[in-house]
Amino acid sequence: HYCFNMSILPTTYKEAMSSKEADKWQKAMNDEMSALGENETFELTTLPPDRKAVGGKWVYTVKSGPNGEQQHKARYVAKGYSQIQDIDYQETFSPTARMTSIRTLVHLAVQNDWEVHQMDVKAAFLNAPIDVELYVEQPEGYEVKSKSGKKLVLKLNKSLYGLKQSGRNWNTKLHKQLLEQGFAQSRVDPCVYTKDLNQPTGDQAVIVVWVDD
Repeated sequence: HYCFNMSILPTTYKEAMSSKEADKWQKAMNDEMSALGENETFELTTLPPDRKAVGGKWVYTVKSGPNGEQQHKARYVAKGYSQIQDIDYQETFSPTARMTSIRTLVHLAVQNDWEVHQMDVKAAFLNAPIDVELYVEQPEGYEVKSKSGKKLVLKLNKSLYGLKQSGRNWNTKLHKQLLEQGFAQSRVDPCVYTKDLNQPTGDQAVIVVWVDD
């Protein structure tokens, strides 16, 4: 299924717009731009003379909906490989849970008859504030110029997929939020958090954070 999708998915904006499903890809890109706008991910501005904008590209995929229907998705991704260290990014390390922690949690859940929930944070990285002054080229097909006709770029307020530091920024924000909610970080695995819910009964909440993107 993966190989089949890779053979039919457009790899560029021009391919998407010239395909038989151009209307579906257009809607997917419109949805992505709306989400970025509602999230206040960026603001349009002119590029400072001493800076260089990071490139970007559209990435397309088809996913299965809750009823098995096909859903066309488009995401605007930064070309992180063009970032300049100490200008466009600083630290990049971001942890993810060890498989041992996940197996241990499942074992404890079975042993103690715990309830287990799994959730996915949609567009997680877009929720994290950017940690440097960073400029990215506008998405192809959605370019806007200033009133005087000058080229504009995106000045990021929040992280964008593809940036070297996006995972770290998201982890930093999530860590801060969990601590504010009373969770304690494990000394053994930085992606495991626990919180005592009811001291007399010993009820406890355990969160394992897994980053797969």
